[in-house]
Amino acid sequence: MAGLGNIVQADWKLESRMMGSIEIGGSNHFAWCFIDPEHGGEGFGGDRTSLGSHLEFREGEMCSIDFYNRSGMPHTIHLHGLDVDQANDGVPATSFEVPGFGSYKYVFRAPHAGTYHYHCHVDTVLHYAKGMFGTIIVRPADGSTDRAWDGGPTFDEEVLWNLATTDTNWNDNLIASGPETARFNPDGFVINGGETAAASADAMTAIAVQRGQKVYLRLVQSSYQWARVSLNGLPFEVVATDGRPMPTPIQAT
Repeated sequence: MAGLGNIVQADWKLESRMMGSIEIGGSNHFAWCFIDPEHGGEGFGGDRTSLGSHLEFREGEMCSIDFYNRSGMPHTIHLHGLDVDQANDGVPATSFEVPGFGSYKYVFRAPHAGTYHYHCHVDTVLHYAKGMFGTIIVRPADGSTDRAWDGGPTFDEEVLWNLATTDTNWNDNLIASGPETARFNPDGFVINGGETAAASADAMTAIAVQRGQKVYLRLVQSSYQWARVSLNGLPFEVVATDGRPMPTPIQAT
């Protein structure tokens, strides 16, 4: 399942990392991200620091994320799309920041099975652009990893694509928003933290199935512009959006 569905649990740990990296145009650039210190010690897939670790929960469970801020600047974890109480929403204006070298345990009940994401909500424009985001997958209540939600479609293979854009000037030279963040000029376009060649060779990104098998592709749009996804003419159905089933699946190619 391309690294998905291996660990589904109620309690996770995340740490902020300010010295990650992302390769754009053959050169390494600074990136910030969230890492999972218990499973690989890096970001997504346990082998990169340009995309945060993905977390998997079960629908209806009381869950937690122990966040340790390993940097000298404040951060939060905003659970984007999850219906949580204000104290656990990670929006500084309505709750609080986790100070440099501080910690906080976010507690919430996992919502409807689906695909969501989390991100830092401090100086959001910059922190998000520099990579402080990741994916949350909520599994059906029974923990099954071959069904989208209770009563939903089943599948043989599952892949996550996190789409993002990078402005390497922001990544390398900015630590706070200001006049230079008035315009975002992306020069890196990545899937799961890698440009075309890296993404094509990445086992976490590749769709590898046998003829007749059904694939469930989870898309997370983490960039500051729209994106069009094509599967080279293969027909597919859009069955859910923002963590909720579509009233009627959309047929697309």
